[in-house]
Amino acid sequence: MVARSSQFTAVPLFDAHLRFTRLPVGPAMLADYPDTDAFLTATAKALPAALEDFRYAAAFLRSYSRKSEATFRGYRNEVERLLLWCWTVAEKSVVELKRPDLEQYFDFVHAPPRHWVASAVADRFHARNGEYLHNPSWRPFVVKISKADRRAQLERGAAPVDGGSHSLSHEAMKLCYSALSAFYDYLVDEGYAFGNPIPAIRKQSPYLLKGATRKSIKRLSDLQWECLLASAEAAADGSPDSERALFVVALLKTLYLRVSELSDRPNWSPVWRHFWRDAEGNQWLQVLGKGNKIRDISVPSALFPYIERYRAMRQASEPGFSDGAVLVAKTRGSGGLTSRQLRRVVQQVFDAAYTAMCEQGFSTDAEALREATTHWLRHTGASIDIATRPLKHMADDLGHASMGTTDQVYIQSDMKERAQSGKKRTV
Repeated sequence: MVARSSQFTAVPLFDAHLRFTRLPVGPAMLADYPDTDAFLTATAKALPAALEDFRYAAAFLRSYSRKSEATFRGYRNEVERLLLWCWTVAEKSVVELKRPDLEQYFDFVHAPPRHWVASAVADRFHARNGEYLHNPSWRPFVVKISKADRRAQLERGAAPVDGGSHSLSHEAMKLCYSALSAFYDYLVDEGYAFGNPIPAIRKQSPYLLKGATRKSIKRLSDLQWECLLASAEAAADGSPDSERALFVVALLKTLYLRVSELSDRPNWSPVWRHFWRDAEGNQWLQVLGKGNKIRDISVPSALFPYIERYRAMRQASEPGFSDGAVLVAKTRGSGGLTSRQLRRVVQQVFDAAYTAMCEQGFSTDAEALREATTHWLRHTGASIDIATRPLKHMADDLGHASMGTTDQVYIQSDMKERAQSGKKRTV
């Protein structure tokens, strides 16, 4: 058994989606993971049931890996945290936990000790000589700091953010309850657990808040978007990198795309034939969205010039270019870009816009731009268009299963106007 201490002595149990899905089933899956295998062996000496916990957890994650990479990643993180806590803190099997144990676990997860928290995202494993060794910098939790603070930290060479202040958000706690409830349902179905205590605990949870009134959509202001687009257009000089950056930024904002919907994935590769016209001549883009749902997004005429100039550059620079070519291509090598690579492309445009805005005297707006992420482009496009397009049309293009989601996220009382009217009240 791993002893309790103020040092984190556990290791990651499950690899990233792509490698995990290629591993053999059963004990052989750890053949190339000596650190994880050694940790599990040492834990099982004092707690033999840990081996069965691990086996059932791996089978559960394999079943959910078929749904989507995002679902796998969220469920893997929650199940892995539970197992590590069970073995190294509670010193029990996952099926031995009673309601008081799990209530203590959710208290632990909501505010984990600092030695369980990293100051930055780290790879779980490092490949070396055909084996995957655990990364000592990895932790089950990562403290989230703003992009601006992280950038300033790097520029000043400041010390990392203290992980002791880390606390999971309301949304993160919702995922925790949901994932572990699904896990216990699976264990019950497989005959390994005798019941699922999570729903009863969730009903009494102090961490799931209701009726929050402050809702804010993280989006670019009109000025920030104008400067961002202008910077991308000014930089586009016909080179593959600059034309690609302009195309990506224009698509993400105008078509309300999630970055994953433009990325190359194991089960979907966006290609040029996914742009198509219907019988009436309307242009559409077919994408694979959340939940493995294919949808068609209407393409406005104003986007055509950006599509055509990038396509023309690709045709001129790529022999044999066809409708089967990847939509957003690497400038070195072959194939499409991953989500991480797309974010880097967008970040370069953000950086250029920041510099341009500072030079133009918009320092306050420029500083706010440093917080922006790729997903802000989706919110920016939707927030602008929601005032002029029918709600049903917006929901379909955004990929929301319900118009209620679109309404809840994008149609809100203007808090500035609400504050002004509120000042007129009398005592």
